Amino acid sequence: MPPKLPRGAYLLIGFLMNLMLGTVYSWSVFKGVLTAAPYNASDFMANVPFAVALAMFAVGMVFAGRLVDKHGPAKVAILGGLLVGAGYMLSSLMDKTPWPLVTLTITYGVIGGLGLGFAYNPPIPTAVRWFPARKGLASGIVVMGFGLSPLATAPIATALIGSYGLPNTALILGAVFLVVLVGLGALLAFPPADWQPPAEIITKASKRTWKPFGEVETREMIRTPTFWGAWIIYALGTAGGFMIIGNAKQIAQIEGHVADAVLLTAAVQILAVFNSGGRPLFGRIADVFTPKRALLLMYLVLMGAMGLLAVSTSWIPVYLGIGLAGMVFGGFLAVMPALSTLFFGAKNSGANYGMLFTGYGIGAIVALFAGSLIKDAYGSYVPAFYIGILLSLAGLVLTLLVRPPRPIAARVAPERAPARA
Repeated sequence: MPPKLPRGAYLLIGFLMNLMLGTVYSWSVFKGVLTAAPYNASDFMANVPFAVALAMFAVGMVFAGRLVDKHGPAKVAILGGLLVGAGYMLSSLMDKTPWPLVTLTITYGVIGGLGLGFAYNPPIPTAVRWFPARKGLASGIVVMGFGLSPLATAPIATALIGSYGLPNTALILGAVFLVVLVGLGALLAFPPADWQPPAEIITKASKRTWKPFGEVETREMIRTPTFWGAWIIYALGTAGGFMIIGNAKQIAQIEGHVADAVLLTAAVQILAVFNSGGRPLFGRIADVFTPKRALLLMYLVLMGAMGLLAVSTSWIPVYLGIGLAGMVFGGFLAVMPALSTLFFGAKNSGANYGMLFTGYGIGAIVALFAGSLIKDAYGSYVPAFYIGILLSLAGLVLTLLVRPPRPIAARVAPERAPARA
C-alpha cells in the first residue's frame, strides 16, 4: 500500500509525473532532426511518430481509466512509467534498423504512447477525489506539469541531441523517466472510503461551486448525446491547439521569419509557459462559472489566436498567437475532466474521462496530418490557421448546444436555481 501522505502531496506528485510525460510536447525539437540529414523526412512523415504516440496516448487512457477505478492509481501509474521508459529507450535502436522512422513509430509512438495514457490518467482522478470542492483547479495543477514540461525538456533535449545524437538522447531520457515515473507513481493513492475534506472548505466552496448531475456508468455514458457532444467539443478544441503544439518551431521560422536558434527554441518555451498556465487558470474558471462557460471563453480566445497567426508576418505577434493558442489548449486538459465529472460524476471518473479523452487523440491525428499536408503543399501554415478558426467556431456553437444528461439534479448553490451546464 502507498504511504499515507498529506492531500496536497498528491498534487505535487501528479505535477512532477506530468513534467516528465510532457516531453512529448517538445516533439518539434526531435522533428527538426528528422527533417534534416541523414533522415531527410518530409514534414508529414516526421510527424507520424508523434501522431501515433498521441493516438496511443488516447487508447491507453481508455484502458487505464478502467484499471484505475478497479485497482487504484498506483499500479496503473507504475505500468505507465515502465512503458514510457521502455518506449524511449528502445527508440535508441532506430539507427540500427533499415527503417529508422518505422522503428521510432513503433517504439516511441506505440509503446511510449500507450505508456503516456497509463501514466497520465491516474493523477487526475486522484486529485479530483482528494479535492472534491476544487475539481477543476486540482486537475489543472496536476496537468500543468505536462504543459510546462517543454520549458525545461526542449533545451535539455536540444543540448543532448547536439552532444550525443538523437538515439542516445532517447536512451538517456528513457532511463530517467523509467526511474522517476515508477517511483512517483507508486506513491499515488485514493482517499479512504470514509474520508471527508475539511468542513470549512466544504462550507466555503459550496457557495460558488457546482456539483455533479449524477453518477453515470461508462457503458451508459457513451449512449448519451451529451457524451458525443462533449467528445466532439474535445476533438475540435484540441485539433486547433495541435496545429501549433507539433509545429511551434517551424511556425516561428516560416511565419515569424525567425532564424536564430535560441529564438526558435524560445517558441517552444513560450508555448510551454502559456500551455501550463492555461490549465489552472481555466480550471479555476470552470470551478466558479461551470465548465461550459469556461469552454465558451476558451473557444473565443482560440479563434482570436488563430486569426492573429493567420495575418501576422513578424515574430512578436506570431509568438503571441502561439502563446494564446497554447494557453487554450492547456485549458482543455483541465476543463474537460471537470466537464466529465459535472455531467457523469466522480465515481467512474477514470474510465469516463478515459473514454472522453479519445476525442483528444482524434483531434491530434487530424490536426497534425492536416497541418503537415498543408505546409508541404503550400509552404506555409496560414491555410491551416484559417481551418483552425472554422473548427473553433464549430466548437463554440456545439458548446452552446450541449446539454447535461437527464435527470438533472445538480445545483450551483443550495439557494440558487439549477445550474445551466
